[in-house]
Formats: sequence, structure tokens, C-alpha cells
Amino acid sequence: MSIDIKNLIFSYNRSTSLEKHALNDVSLSIKKGDFVLISGEVGSGKSTLIKHMNGLLKPCSGSVEVDGIPTHKKDIRSKVGMLFQFPQKQLFGKTVDEDISFGPANFGIKGNQLKKQVHEAMDLMFLDESIASVSPFDLSGGQMRLVAMAGVLASKPDYLILDEPASGLDAKNRKILFSILKKLNSKGISIIVVSHQISDVLPLVDRLFLIDSGKIVFKGSPDEYLRSTNLYLPDIPWIMKELHDRGFDVKFDIFDIDEAFYEVSSLLNPQKVDEQ
Repeated sequence: MSIDIKNLIFSYNRSTSLEKHALNDVSLSIKKGDFVLISGEVGSGKSTLIKHMNGLLKPCSGSVEVDGIPTHKKDIRSKVGMLFQFPQKQLFGKTVDEDISFGPANFGIKGNQLKKQVHEAMDLMFLDESIASVSPFDLSGGQMRLVAMAGVLASKPDYLILDEPASGLDAKNRKILFSILKKLNSKGISIIVVSHQISDVLPLVDRLFLIDSGKIVFKGSPDEYLRSTNLYLPDIPWIMKELHDRGFDVKFDIFDIDEAFYEVSSLLNPQKVDEQ
């Protein structure tokens, strides 16, 4: 079971004077249970790529299949859940319960089974049942984001795609969000995070796909990415890699400043660190 993209080519306003090439011969595969990051600068083609994964866009050339099914088939929407950059815009129900129920109900789930899936989705998002009858628009921004995600999860997708999920969140809520994603992934859901902020997500993922000008320029593990010589690295792993390359015995797969400080301190004064 996997999302398979082969030789995907896509242009906006095709065959017009406003034609804009967005994706050029993109091929990749995301297996069931993977946790991957799709990264690249603004305008690189990230969002265009993921819109092909649940049929929001159709290829100009090439193919996109989910578990062997072409993405223009309606059944794909139940397999691939998507949370956009501003999930609050996905909310529309009069109550939280109505909003979360919409997806599975649209796929024919009814009665007790519908109630069960809504309850499970709220539980996964740490949402209290007491807000079920509340308007989602009366909630805080953080809660609205969780309700939107619960609405996607209630349909029990095999693949969950999140476009810039940490946008606008402070450090505390980013940590909570990523702990939820790890929990979902441990339950077998494939997690596909789209973000230009590599440092937030790279420590969590199995693989990274880097896009530049509509082309995949890197595919590989976080370790392979950190060992690369010609790709952008976040500040902390870049510093640690520089130390490593200059002969210092330090790990460079570090993103947290406290962990980096401890690693360098152990190098400079190992006896003092051991005493701690």
C-alpha cells in the first residue's frame, strides 16, 4: 500500500499565455506507515504536489495512484486526508460535533459507528466531549486547529497530509502538535508534512523530499540529508556538522540548542559533564 507518483508534470493555465510550469517529471513513493517531510522554498511546487495526492488536481502528464487506485476516483478522498495551512477555513459546522461528523457521514457512515468515529477522533486530538455542542468558531485558534484535524481523522484516512501545520503556533503548541503526529504515525497512519521549516520536522521523519522549481532535488533519510554537502542545513545542525568535519567528535543530527550545548560541553569538559 502506497502513494505512487510517476513522471508527474503539471502546469497552471495550460496552453495559454499565462501558462506556469509547477511540477516537472516528479516521481516518488510514500508507503503506508511512513512519516515524511516534503520541503522547499515558497513557490517550489510543494502545495501543488500534495493536491495531486487526493485528486484536487489532475496531472497534465504522468500518473498518481493511491494503493493502486488513480486519484481521480472518488474513493481516494476517504484514504487521503488533508489539512490545509489555515485549517480554520475548513470549519463550517454549527457545532464541533457537526463539523467532525461531516466527513465520515459524507462517506456513508451512520448511527453508532459515526458517533464512535467522531468520539475517537476527538480523543486523538485531546478534545473534551464538553465542547461537542459548542460552535467551532467560539474556540481558541489552537482548538480550532485540533477540531479541523479531528474532522479529517474521523474518516479514518490511511494517509494524512498537513500543509505547514506549525504555522502560527508557539513553541509549546508546536511540541504538542508534533507529539500528536508521532502518536498517529505509531497507529499506522502515514504522515506527510509539507513545510519550508526543515528544522521543526526533520528529527521526526523517516524520509525527506526536497523540491526546487518543480523538481525533486533530494530524496533520502534525515541522516543522508545532514551528511549532504550542497544543501541548506538549519543553523544548529550546520554548526555541529562544521565541528564534526573539523575533527571534533560530536553528533551533528542535533536540532535542539540545549542538546547542542550539552554535546559541546561534554567535548570541552567531559569530566564535569560525567559528574552531572
